[in-house]
Amino acid sequence: MAKLHYALLLLISLISHANADIKTLSLTSDPRQIIFLRKFAFTHHGQVFISASDVSVTSSSIYTLDSRFGFFLLSKEALRQVLLEDEQNADFCVLDSFYTVPLFTFRDLSPPPHRFFNRTYPINNPGEYSLFFAKCDPVARVSMNVHVELYNLDSNGSKNYLSIGQSRLILLFFMFSLAFFFLSVLWAYCCYCSKESTNRVHLLITGLITVKTLSLICAGLDTYFVKLTGTPHGCDIMFQVTRVISSLIITALIIIGFFFFKPFLQEKEAQVLIVTIALQVLPNLAFPFAVTMGDAWPGVVRGLAFLSMICTCTFLVTVGRSIWLLRKAAKTEEKAAMRLAKIEEFALYYVLAIGYLYVTVMVAIDLRIVMAYEYNWVSNAVEEGVNLTIFVVTLCMFGPVNDFILLDAENEKEETMAVANE
Repeated sequence: MAKLHYALLLLISLISHANADIKTLSLTSDPRQIIFLRKFAFTHHGQVFISASDVSVTSSSIYTLDSRFGFFLLSKEALRQVLLEDEQNADFCVLDSFYTVPLFTFRDLSPPPHRFFNRTYPINNPGEYSLFFAKCDPVARVSMNVHVELYNLDSNGSKNYLSIGQSRLILLFFMFSLAFFFLSVLWAYCCYCSKESTNRVHLLITGLITVKTLSLICAGLDTYFVKLTGTPHGCDIMFQVTRVISSLIITALIIIGFFFFKPFLQEKEAQVLIVTIALQVLPNLAFPFAVTMGDAWPGVVRGLAFLSMICTCTFLVTVGRSIWLLRKAAKTEEKAAMRLAKIEEFALYYVLAIGYLYVTVMVAIDLRIVMAYEYNWVSNAVEEGVNLTIFVVTLCMFGPVNDFILLDAENEKEETMAVANE
């Protein structure tokens, strides 16, 4: 087996954060040499249940052995030793490695024609492991139905399908959902008390807070159902729907903000921002899906974040140039000073929106990789804490009392062009 194959699968297993620890898989003439199934952090009472049925192997090799096909556990710490063994032995098979935890091979299957197997394996050494299926015959193809369950046993003997460090997420999500709910009530009250100054920006922000609250509730229910049953019962789909809706609302706010900001720009600058915001719509909508599919395409998440970073830098450079011009004019013109204040407010809101969409998520992913598995919940706490701070700052900046309204584009554009020319 190639060393690159192991390194890639380790990267996938590091980034993955599956929201269910029951997996059912059907393979038909699958040619892959190694298949990543799940990552899980076990306690002293951890167990792995594997059931395989309708197993068949087709190969053109006359040296095909059932012992060359099987399931095993691999810890992150043992990977270096496995790679070293692979370098030193040309005929290396990971199932024979001293540093893996073998579970069963095809020689443990029942006799033909049924060829099935099911067994529960206790975990003797607690820790975080990745579960793989491997075949050391490169020309063989495997067909089978697999059912896998990874769980820990609680003190009362019940199954807990959450890894170590994830059980606290249930309370964490519901606490933050309450915080965002009270924030939405306070914001709705402020909008009601200032009806004259309330516009579509404030209504969209109301919708964004509401959707964020629902998203946290769905995340809490998702974690709760996974703990009890191993499956999210559709709450994971609802969670992703709310994230996409949040991205849509934030995109709409950025577009509305652009039309507020456009009168202050010269024609070339406005064209640059139109292209930049148009390019940023794709990452905004695709990023929630990419985070979910990080198990399969770990590079997509960072690729979308990189594209958004380029757009953000372009936006900030253009805005910064406009602010620099207006600051010069603001020394002598009161109206230019007012426009400068509005532009700086929108620039800050844009940065906060991008921080909410990308920065906090990327920081949470990085924390999840570098921190010990027992503290995985800390990355979620940091992410939601930063999100709550961003929301509070945004609401304080753009409350109805601030009279953040859209201006007449044509008149403001003519005045701004005159200021810029001066």
